[in-house]
Amino acid sequence: MPTRTVTVDRRTQALTYLKGPIGWVGLTPRPVSPEGSERCRVRLQARRQSGGLAARAIITNQGPRPLRLQAIRWVSDFAKLWAPAVLRFPRTLEPQYFATENFRGDYFGTATTRGEHFFKPLPHEMVTIGFTEDVYFPGLFISAASEPLGLFCAAGSGDVLTTGFRLYGGDGENTWNFEIEQAPQGLPWLQIAPGESFTGDWVFFSIADTNDPQQATGPYYRWLHGQGVFKRLAQNPLTRQHIWGSWNFGPMQDVDEAYILRQLPILCERFPTVRFVQVDHGYERVYPGGQRAQIDLLYGRGGSYDRAKFRGGPGELVKQIKCAGLRPATWLGLWAAGASPMVKQNPDWILHDDMGRPLTYSTKFTANTARPVELCLLDPSVPGVRAYLDRVFKTVFREWGFEGLKLDFYSFAFHIRRARFRRGSQTASQHLRWLIDTCRKYMVKDGFLGLCSAVGTGSPFMGSADYFRYAEDISHGGWALLKRVALWTVNTNMLMQQRPVVPNVDSIGFSPLFTPEQWRTFMTLCAISGGAIEIAGDLVALDDEKVAIMNRCLQFSDPLRPTRALDVSRGRITSPPSLWLSQAPGRNSLAAVINWSDEPARVDTHMLDDAMPTWRKLHPAWSSKARIGKSYVHLPAHGSLLVAGSGGKH
Repeated sequence: MPTRTVTVDRRTQALTYLKGPIGWVGLTPRPVSPEGSERCRVRLQARRQSGGLAARAIITNQGPRPLRLQAIRWVSDFAKLWAPAVLRFPRTLEPQYFATENFRGDYFGTATTRGEHFFKPLPHEMVTIGFTEDVYFPGLFISAASEPLGLFCAAGSGDVLTTGFRLYGGDGENTWNFEIEQAPQGLPWLQIAPGESFTGDWVFFSIADTNDPQQATGPYYRWLHGQGVFKRLAQNPLTRQHIWGSWNFGPMQDVDEAYILRQLPILCERFPTVRFVQVDHGYERVYPGGQRAQIDLLYGRGGSYDRAKFRGGPGELVKQIKCAGLRPATWLGLWAAGASPMVKQNPDWILHDDMGRPLTYSTKFTANTARPVELCLLDPSVPGVRAYLDRVFKTVFREWGFEGLKLDFYSFAFHIRRARFRRGSQTASQHLRWLIDTCRKYMVKDGFLGLCSAVGTGSPFMGSADYFRYAEDISHGGWALLKRVALWTVNTNMLMQQRPVVPNVDSIGFSPLFTPEQWRTFMTLCAISGGAIEIAGDLVALDDEKVAIMNRCLQFSDPLRPTRALDVSRGRITSPPSLWLSQAPGRNSLAAVINWSDEPARVDTHMLDDAMPTWRKLHPAWSSKARIGKSYVHLPAHGSLLVAGSGGKH
């Protein structure tokens, strides 16, 4: 096949990147502005490195008045009435596309693509990827169905703009098209003064010799390493220390001081790698009507903690945790309770959408009632909000002494496309960086900052955060919920094979909703998914076997060891994958075989044999009823086999 051809036409400022029959032709960045593009000069800056190509647009206002830049849209040459398609991918190769957004429909019904397929055929209609209401991986992979070929495109930086993609369908490759849109999320436009220039964020392109998105992102991550995106990882404490949290497998918001304190001696004696003790939602003061405070817990008078459950308040709790030789951490929800004085006295602090309506959320998180209550988003562009959040972080870390933070619901203020900030010219990306930096300003250097949201699929542009949650709460457990978590594990790992911010699968613990076989499969999935694993639940009743398995699971967590699912479905998804592999040079390897069916089954292992022939020489991580055959593993219903070891050369 011909070598890659990369050209940048300096006259038209168009990018062409081809290898054989696939690639992009004439992709041209254009400003979107009410003033029109005639007053703009567009320059295309390109860097060929890391096995791919990074490019960005520089927009100069050549007119006499300010220019409102609503977006930079990378398109075909729209000056021609019948513009040629940018995307080159012959129909004979059966192009399919994958983005981490594809599976969002399983959780929210608001995605632009539905959650029945990881891979989807190129659509007949227009599909937009990257502007949904939550955290998504800012990239797209288009691959051949049966040939080792693919096109990868992703945001190469996330400094100011939010990057999304559009695929245009049609009857054949002459009508298939492709656009990139970079928008100043949170603002209707950016303003460029006369004679001034705006430099857009990078976009990264590569042509892969694989049709597996799990193996296509190497050049992209080499680019990100060079941009410094991975620099926080060396200081991330969660590569060495683990967290116990009070939410899952426990009392949830009914948590009290006694429940926390009785875990401390067990953590010290039986879980040596667990260093952080995290107090989750439920400690906050309660407003009349039963609604608990969230980020508004320090506004006005009345105390921050629910003193009926935490008599000593935050200071005494932190002291007790530190006296036990452990590290205190806490939960904050980045919502304001609708019943709080903050909302009533400062309506201008509330974030609005592009129609001027307050962005609110309904939840059943109340202390004494199951009826829904209203929560509001704070607008980070308002000076009063910034001053208040600065005080919250200063109090939590400097005054109270907490050393870790799970910041929940953080994404809603920064990833909702319809949000409109009231003040200033900073975009959502810039406000999020301010929030993370402000938190870090007061936290100890080796503390952790975790970003928790409603099923995010991971972006590498999270600044100095230490983890992001990518699956919904495991809560009290159960087989159906475990299968959903498994599908989200695949979705996140597809394009995020390297982790500048550690993925967090949530917590392990014991639940009577699991059978013994299901529980071991739960441990298998958490162990092989890597990343940051927490533990949770009341540890008092755990027997020696469960403690040993949980500790072994924690030992396997490794953010530097990528995970692949080998038998990912290219058709409609009916079950999570059964064959999993986690390996990296110089690190211990894991391989797992899982039976997701409700009956005993013989699972074919040919794909695993081909990917790592030495897996049969590895040692079972814990007891299993598996029977290993020459080209299969026989497993009971809901059963699994996890093996671990050096794995030899592969």
